[in-house]
Amino acid sequence: MAAAAPLQSLKEEATCCICLEYFTEPVSVECGHAFCLSCITQCWEALEANFPCPQCMETSQNKTLRPIRLVANMVETLKQLHFPNATPQEENMCREHEEKLKLFCKDDQRPICVICRESKGHRSHTVLPIPEAAQEYKDKLYSQMEHLKKELKEMQEWGEEESRKASELEGNIMKQRENILSTFEHLKQFLEKEKQQLLSRLEKEQEEKMKKIQEKLTPLEKQQSTHRSLITELERKCQQQDVDLLKDVKSVLSRCSEVKALKPQEDAPGMETPLLSTTRHAHLQEKLTELKETFPAEMDWRYVKSCERE
Repeated sequence: MAAAAPLQSLKEEATCCICLEYFTEPVSVECGHAFCLSCITQCWEALEANFPCPQCMETSQNKTLRPIRLVANMVETLKQLHFPNATPQEENMCREHEEKLKLFCKDDQRPICVICRESKGHRSHTVLPIPEAAQEYKDKLYSQMEHLKKELKEMQEWGEEESRKASELEGNIMKQRENILSTFEHLKQFLEKEKQQLLSRLEKEQEEKMKKIQEKLTPLEKQQSTHRSLITELERKCQQQDVDLLKDVKSVLSRCSEVKALKPQEDAPGMETPLLSTTRHAHLQEKLTELKETFPAEMDWRYVKSCERE
């Protein structure tokens, strides 16, 4: 009986926990547990992602199955060495009572025989026939799979929706960027055109007003020269002897009375009006003020003006 215990333990290691028979084409999943190739393939048949291990329920992203040649060789050796003529079903025996394992203890989570069921260790435990227990846990496994598949589908749909939002946001941002660049480029061209027109008008108005001022200055300068000559002549006359002073004093006084000083003329309308006060420029300043007020309060307009100077 003592020798049978290690043998029974070895047989359990060579048994698939899904079909409860010796491994057929044993393969391992990512967590390390082994199953028959057909058993694990059937469990994962309806899944596309998140493949759970039927033994520990740890999930893996890929359906990775690795053949275990050592276990396959061990199964063949067990069949030939210990029970060469026995079937896998006949070898599912209780190592303590040498009875077939027909029951499953839910408390200890292992198969037992009918004699184990009546023992003190299992008498108060919940025990089911192995097919019934297998079906119960299979239902739970399938229920978990359906739940995980539903959650996976919801997460995929959520991910697709978020990806759609990200793509839509990226497209909107790109359009807004293009609109901003286009708007400021047109604004830049418009302001440059307005600047050149205003500067041209300013230069033209300066020429016109300077011409009119010069037209006033020319006769004024000529008359000033005449006055200076008469003043000089009168100063010399006053310094002469009395006889000499009286000789042509009447002629000198006559010329003085004939000279008339030029009076200031009123400027033509607009002569004193600077270009900055013209209707066009005043309207432009008004629009610029409105534009500045549309920007957020936290934007430092001085920074914008410094950028324009650069």
